Amino acid sequence: MAGLSRTEPPMNRELRTALIGMTTLALALGIGRFVLTPLLPLMQTDHGLTLVAGGWLASTNMLGYLLGALLCALWPLPPRLSLRIGAVGVALATLGMGLTDRLDMWLLWRFAAGLASAALVVHGIAWSMARLRAAGRPLLEHVMFSGTGIGIVGSGLLVATTRPFGASSSGLWTAFGIIAVALFAWTWRHMGEDDAIATGSAPAPSRAAPPSGPAWTLVVMYGLLGFAYTIPAAFLPLIAERQLHLPALREWFWPLFGAAMTASTLGLRWLPTRIGNRSVLAACSVSLASGMLLSVVGHGVAVLVLATLLIGIACMPVVMYTMREARLLAPRNPVRLIAALTTTFGVGQAAGPAFAAWLAARTGGFGLPLVVGAAVSAVALACMLVRRPGREAKLSAGAPSTNPVLQPSRLCERRP
Repeated sequence: MAGLSRTEPPMNRELRTALIGMTTLALALGIGRFVLTPLLPLMQTDHGLTLVAGGWLASTNMLGYLLGALLCALWPLPPRLSLRIGAVGVALATLGMGLTDRLDMWLLWRFAAGLASAALVVHGIAWSMARLRAAGRPLLEHVMFSGTGIGIVGSGLLVATTRPFGASSSGLWTAFGIIAVALFAWTWRHMGEDDAIATGSAPAPSRAAPPSGPAWTLVVMYGLLGFAYTIPAAFLPLIAERQLHLPALREWFWPLFGAAMTASTLGLRWLPTRIGNRSVLAACSVSLASGMLLSVVGHGVAVLVLATLLIGIACMPVVMYTMREARLLAPRNPVRLIAALTTTFGVGQAAGPAFAAWLAARTGGFGLPLVVGAAVSAVALACMLVRRPGREAKLSAGAPSTNPVLQPSRLCERRP
């Protein structure tokens, strides 16, 4: 078996790395994070769950995600161990949701799922990107990052197709737990492995595309968009039902959201390299704001479909291009910066659903929460328009400096 591993063609290993990363994100985000979204209306019907309680279930998951990201930064474990713990945690927490109907236990299980998801996201992205870039295959990152959208499409289709046949929320939670077990069983052997493909250091970023802005604006932007996008991402089926008054269609907007996310993630591989990461992130901010505003002012199925597409196409590129910019800012070891980004993202995500549910309950609809989300996206856009001052721009372009504090890699990398 060892001999087969040594003679395995490099492309096979690289594609396997991308597929494992894709599966990891599908498990962490498609199930561990967002499977609550299509199941929330069913839980309201089956168990009488209130909108505010549903918001707290979503926010509690995000709080677990936040704590998990902090633990990744403060108590780093080997990637293989962290990924395996995270995969098992997501599977057990998802199964647990189907075995009880008590709100306090649901809150506990959603918190645990968020905690486990953070380990998968932080270490899964860092491990996959390092291996793919060391192998000179950065375009396969698009395959890896498509995992979230694929997970959302799969979970959404399962709910939408089984609900007409009387599937219960408890039964679907159990089904998703079994799917999670199958996913981590498939990736168990190679998840987080450390072989020849990852032994070299990742190549330094090209001088033709240096980081064009300071790290703090990236961190702030990521937290703001974490808050903004969770408003439609946590409640899209409920928003569709209240806008259209067609309960039979509400579940189908969630797989549409995931399909838009997957298409944009894969399609951006053909984006010209001269377009910088922050330009893409600025465009994503505009798309998110436009989709949320359109869902407020527009009417009809076609308008809500367009709004869903505008929101969906922006979500995963935000994560992907933020992580790429983080690798430019910390080319030798981006784990700590990725953990800091994931932490601020977690803060935004934890605040978004609870705030949106509270405001929607007070105002009788999701119009005002969506307007707030659009305004927050506009502030994120402003962060992406901040560029480096002259001295820092020279440093990023390769000019020598005697002050190590000003070097981006010293600011962001984790020292051994």
